[in-house]
Amino acid sequence: MVQMIEQNIAEIRALFESKLRVRGASLAVQLRKARRHLPRAVRRDVTYLIETAELSQNPKLVRMVDTARIARAHRNTVAFLENVDLREQRITGLINVVAAIALAILVTAALVIYVLVQRGYVGPGL
Repeated sequence: MVQMIEQNIAEIRALFESKLRVRGASLAVQLRKARRHLPRAVRRDVTYLIETAELSQNPKLVRMVDTARIARAHRNTVAFLENVDLREQRITGLINVVAAIALAILVTAALVIYVLVQRGYVGPGL
């Protein structure tokens, strides 16, 4: 069982490096660096895997580990990480920034035109 946990963690660490470009000395370090890129459920599953890896180092505490929950946590984490597209996330972020800037410029222009109309510099009758 200890070997299974270590294999699961090794696979998740490799996915962190390849999909999210997050490197670290351990899975805990990688999780801390990738925290904002992961949903809460995936963070909880990875945290559980880290805790079980620590428990598995002690032969008496290995009996406390729930193998079904380990399998479910591993399956959910791998499923999420395999669907991550870092390029798409960066493009989406760039589009969101450009849209926010465009909205700010549009609102500012509308406000300037409104002030000019109210003061009589622009509008009908000139």
